[in-house]
Amino acid sequence: MRILGIVAVVAMAALGGLASASVQGAPLIERPRECLASLAAEPRRACFAQINAEADAALAVARRDALRAIPDWNGNVDAAGKAEWAKDFERMLGLWLAFRDGHCAPALLRFERSLSAEAAEFAAAACRVAMARVIVVDLTNRFGEAVPDLGRASFAAAARGPNRRELIGAEGRQPLCRHPGRGGDYQPLTECYERQAQRADRDLNTVWRQVAGAIRARNGLDDVQKTAWLEALRAAQRPWAELRDLACSLEANETPNRFANSIYSQITGPCLIVETEARARDLKRSYGVR
Repeated sequence: MRILGIVAVVAMAALGGLASASVQGAPLIERPRECLASLAAEPRRACFAQINAEADAALAVARRDALRAIPDWNGNVDAAGKAEWAKDFERMLGLWLAFRDGHCAPALLRFERSLSAEAAEFAAAACRVAMARVIVVDLTNRFGEAVPDLGRASFAAAARGPNRRELIGAEGRQPLCRHPGRGGDYQPLTECYERQAQRADRDLNTVWRQVAGAIRARNGLDDVQKTAWLEALRAAQRPWAELRDLACSLEANETPNRFANSIYSQITGPCLIVETEARARDLKRSYGVR
């Protein structure tokens, strides 16, 4: 989409500052400030309070700019469609923040990382600002100033190279499925990406069962603690699942023609696949399952 230009740079500046502008005018982001572990508890707490407040301000700017961009979009969306898009965007952003809050909840991190209450508090604060940075940069890249390779890798992680969603799409450099060469018939291609998305879902469900089993088998915790851990994890997973489905469907609006036959194989399907695979990897890494 990328129609707002430099106005959204304010959001990125609040999260890390601007080093300089590239020749295209796109911002480059410096390494963000950190609240060092060497700080005493109260100064560190104050540091996290400040950068989380800055993150909230940056999120507000990114949200505002996206909502300004949607009515100006010149793709195949009429006024009623844009109003519905804006409404769904608000819901999508709310789900993303709910996932962030669940994913970064001190209670969950305390269980996952075997932390003290204070260490979990600081880990949660760092997690929240890191995910806010992911959201702001991704929204800015999509609705404001386009910066190559600065979109998200997933809902919880910033990109570190080419966008995998674009790589594996039907028109990408590493497509998961290839067009069967039947003129303009995209149905076989769509069905192939649907099967890939279903495969990713099955894999995630398998990982989820393994994670639940690992929690129930954890030594040193009673049944009440294990139940609390599982519920904290479910509190993150519930908004993630709804976020994935809504966000991936909404990205079709950011194309010249959201009704094109190639939309699922190029936009929606790769988004579903990449986000589902990323969630499975995150759970495997956090819980040591294979």
